Amino acid sequence: MTNNNDKIKIYYQFATAKRKTDNGKVEVIKRKNFLKNHISLNTEITLGIPSRGPGSIETEYDEAIAIPNVVRSIIKAEKNGFDVAIISCFSDPGLDACREKVKIPVIGSGENAMLLASQLGNNFSILSPLQTNIANFNKKILSMGLEKKYCSTRAIGMSVLDLAKNKKKTLKKLTAVALKTIKEDNADVLILGCMSMAFHDITLEIQNKLNIPVINPVKASLLCAEGLVKMEISHSKIAFPTPSIKKIY
Repeated sequence: MTNNNDKIKIYYQFATAKRKTDNGKVEVIKRKNFLKNHISLNTEITLGIPSRGPGSIETEYDEAIAIPNVVRSIIKAEKNGFDVAIISCFSDPGLDACREKVKIPVIGSGENAMLLASQLGNNFSILSPLQTNIANFNKKILSMGLEKKYCSTRAIGMSVLDLAKNKKKTLKKLTAVALKTIKEDNADVLILGCMSMAFHDITLEIQNKLNIPVINPVKASLLCAEGLVKMEISHSKIAFPTPSIKKIY
């Protein structure tokens, strides 16, 4: 942990091989600028981007492929002196494994956003890219014990990579689906359930149109990361015990 006058060093771990995707290099630059614009003056942020792996995470299979890269990178980040790590994927691939292996705080962007939503209303809903995400999100909700505060996940019918390419279309679809979620599911808080949505920085536009809290998981994870470091607190090693060293065959 840092002293109050030290720089906070955040390691921001992408779960996907973002640079290898169509328009990926431009997207990485956009995300890097967004992150730098939403951290405190006393904070530094470094991006970890796998050179191999899925280009997006839309199924549990995609998530399983991504996990080894995420875990290895965050173990290395702790050794390199980072104060806190963030997993940049709403599915939080490898979150519990990372918490077992390191002592620095590890924040799952999805988990953190859901916990925040549960404080801001009685019925939160997740806006998801595709139907394939819904079962995974439902299981996550149950494992976190948030089912009484959760009303639905609604898909907007756009792939993760398509979301990143078209801000105007994404905003239009998100707003339309959000309206249905409020009217039909009685949602009183909304979460953008994908980093590609969040990095468009359209949260306030949706929030102002609908007059309802809308959580951007990227911004929420950055603020949580800084807060945990300042409080000098991390995850419980009783809950996430360090595994014994085993020979890997």
